[in-house]
Amino acid sequence: MKIKILLCVSLFALPLCAEEPIIPPSLAKIWPVGMERGSTATFTLDGRNLSGAKAVIFDAPGITAKITQITDLPEEKATGKFSTEAAVPLAKKQSALLEITVAKDVPPDVYRFRVQTPLGTTNMVPLAIGALPEVKKSEKSADTALTQPVVLPATMVGTITAPGDRDRYEFDGKAGEDVVFEVVASKLGSRLESLLALSDSSGRVLTEAGRHDNSADATLTYRLPQDGKYTLTISDREGSGGKDDYYRVDAGALPYITRYFPLGVHAGETTAVVVEGVNLGGIRELKIEAPKQAGDWKTLPITLQENAALPLNKVRLVVGDLPEIVEQEPNNSLAQAEDVSFPVTINGHIGGGAKPGEASDEDYFRFHAARGQQLTIDVEAARVGSPLDSVIEVLNAQGNAIPRATIRCLNQTTTTLSDRDSRTTGVRLTSTTGLHVNDYLMIGDELNQLDYISDQPDADVELKGISGLRLAFLGTSPVVHAVNTPVYRAQILPPDAEFPPNGLPVFHLTWRNDDGGPGYAADSRIDFVAPSDGKYILHLKDVRGMGGPDFAYRLSIRETVPDYQLTATPQNPNIPKGGRIPLTVSVDRLQGYEGPIEIEVKGLPAGVTAGPAKISAGEDSTVVVLSASADASVDAPPGAMEIVGHATINGHDAARSANLNAMLKEQSLQLATIIPPPDVVVTTDTRQVSLEPGQQVTVTLHIERQNGYKGRVPCYVKNLPRGVQVVNIGLNGVLVTETQTSRTFTLRAEDWAKPITQPIYVVAEVESDSSTNHASPPLELKVTEHKQAATTGGSQAASVN
Repeated sequence: MKIKILLCVSLFALPLCAEEPIIPPSLAKIWPVGMERGSTATFTLDGRNLSGAKAVIFDAPGITAKITQITDLPEEKATGKFSTEAAVPLAKKQSALLEITVAKDVPPDVYRFRVQTPLGTTNMVPLAIGALPEVKKSEKSADTALTQPVVLPATMVGTITAPGDRDRYEFDGKAGEDVVFEVVASKLGSRLESLLALSDSSGRVLTEAGRHDNSADATLTYRLPQDGKYTLTISDREGSGGKDDYYRVDAGALPYITRYFPLGVHAGETTAVVVEGVNLGGIRELKIEAPKQAGDWKTLPITLQENAALPLNKVRLVVGDLPEIVEQEPNNSLAQAEDVSFPVTINGHIGGGAKPGEASDEDYFRFHAARGQQLTIDVEAARVGSPLDSVIEVLNAQGNAIPRATIRCLNQTTTTLSDRDSRTTGVRLTSTTGLHVNDYLMIGDELNQLDYISDQPDADVELKGISGLRLAFLGTSPVVHAVNTPVYRAQILPPDAEFPPNGLPVFHLTWRNDDGGPGYAADSRIDFVAPSDGKYILHLKDVRGMGGPDFAYRLSIRETVPDYQLTATPQNPNIPKGGRIPLTVSVDRLQGYEGPIEIEVKGLPAGVTAGPAKISAGEDSTVVVLSASADASVDAPPGAMEIVGHATINGHDAARSANLNAMLKEQSLQLATIIPPPDVVVTTDTRQVSLEPGQQVTVTLHIERQNGYKGRVPCYVKNLPRGVQVVNIGLNGVLVTETQTSRTFTLRAEDWAKPITQPIYVVAEVESDSSTNHASPPLELKVTEHKQAATTGGSQAASVN
């Protein structure tokens, strides 16, 4: 975990308006978005409620900052929901001048920071630290017909301000010089999908980069053919533009790694890694000594030896714990399939065609598996910078697809209202009749599972997801869904199932995967179960039919070991003294792990405690309540918080930290901060409820307003197990109006709900443009076994204690 640097800057007193809610501070944008190391620069920081700023907190040493001025800004004319009588309060819109100093030895990279004020700690904002002189696009060159001269090496800074715009930079080049242009934009929050083009003095385009890249940030390398003037043009590959399409381009005859092989090394061993690039002094073969233990997808950086210049880009090697081999060509067809035995990690390439238009490489491997043997097969490529967009499939010995499951469609609806991308979990359906939570849905060629169905007609259904990303099941991959895409309630059956036709489609799924899901980027993964003893073929290719010498991969085959990953939100909890806030921890269960996970929270500031929390077996989330004592100090520095899960897997404690950077295995800047007392306190009239499947129970919540707050209070019930939901809540949900102090809601257990005992929480929201949430004490919910003799039909009453 990177070291946190806190710099106190105590600035301005903070008045609190008695009738306005406490609204934590937030950051919207910093400009410019980077600076040269070894210097001091002033930035404009836009945000809300920044008054009284105490500290600027970076995620690395060597960077310090202070806020020198804060200016109130006028609000733009409110429209939409903010123009109604029910408009939520807005935090004060402000602009701050931020003076940042970066030491000369800080490595070039993208760093992140938060700002602490008396009302809490802000969201994170990225900042690029570079090693080159900075050249800002001049106002004169804002005319896209003009070209701005620049002396390389340099970092060009600008914005593609309007659709169709192109920024041009002219430089002097020498024959045989290898120039590099690397865009840094998406990591800084820019919407730009960059396209680079290099032209000679006649305007002839010599080369371009970015048109077909997976990454939004393009990189171009080129050897100049002669002395003269050259022009770099940067634009958006889709022709877009706007104030949020900003960029930084590091440029010059700089060291740059274009490819390396293999992409990983075996733990505890020394491995020869071949590194190629430009301005590296030729092809380099490095002897890499790997750490003794691989850990959970551990990586280490490649560093050049002999005092070589630091490469412009950072590349990392995977540290693996399986035996490693290198693929043996030719293995481009079924007949040429390479025999392998597992466990194994295969290091290989998907080569390009020898001639334009010729098909790219495809790799085949043959392995033996016993009937019922469970194997995890995955690719590591895109996650470590390879341009490969893999797709893998397991075939039988004759090269035919192996049936995995039959999807029988039971009833049909369609998507409506708007197109949905491949990430979002919310989907609007024409009808939800006949659908239930945990039902599977076939949406196009994607298999999803229902997580929530509102009892209101004009609302999205929620599909299961993790880290805000939609999950797809049985090897299918999330894709874009247009309006009117057919949606079917799906029954998952064995591949050889027989049933009478019902006029709806039948889908036959095989052992194939394109994208492995959250955390895998464009890399593939299959959890394969061998249907019989025998030989199997593993087929790997680029899903787009592309290839080349830099399309490297690591392909691993091993017996399945259950695992999990955790995500926790919010990452910057602001806990009111004397109050309680909820923190949601979600799990992505991998390779079949369905057991319980105990949650531990470390690094909280003095006076703050975390209540006991567990993700029960089969559940996908839990709520951790953070409580600050009445005497906790709001002047205490934020705590560097860490959320850790503990599960017993194969007899051992499998500890996993939440919110790990998938590449670095480091946590983001997670800070827990104590703020003034809460505007509301929520309680319930009971501490325990019990109900059977098919029953419902009513609970009354109570709201105590404080600090002069008089607003309405929407309330939610959190940490409900599968099969239990709040029903009959009406259009406004569980809403305590301005004139109310209590509200009754109804919990219902579905007929299929399983027995479970776990705490649930009523969460009260204090509305604003940065709303705060406040949790009740735990309310123990117990779903008991269904008593067959107890019911004669209809909903039954349940017990409340």
